[in-house]
Amino acid sequence: MKTQINHTTFQSLIRPTRKKRKNVVTVHLGSKVLLLEAKDITYLQGDGNYTFVHTTTGKRYLVSKTMKTIVAVLDADFLRIHKSHTINPDHLVARIESDSVLLSCGQQLPIARRRIAEIQEILAGEYLRVG
Repeated sequence: MKTQINHTTFQSLIRPTRKKRKNVVTVHLGSKVLLLEAKDITYLQGDGNYTFVHTTTGKRYLVSKTMKTIVAVLDADFLRIHKSHTINPDHLVARIESDSVLLSCGQQLPIARRRIAEIQEILAGEYLRVG
């Protein structure tokens, strides 16, 4: 007696299933793979099709994905403040003058002129929601 198995069932039997992790960026370091969680990322710095991921430990990692793609993978409330910078609002320490922000890592980043009003509204809303 022969048992028939369709192609999809056969593929699921021979290929282990991998779960997609949310809020995690995969960084390849030679033969190692590092998983960075959203809470450990202070900001992203975009450069074309590449993104530097800056962490709370002070390290930066180069990822060959666009900043927009990484923010979508992280599925977190990151805030785009400039064409080349996206910050994690959890690491925002202060807003310096009207056109820059200070992060917990000590980095000062510029705010794009066209985003100043939008960011001001978002930050005002965040600080008004006190417990």
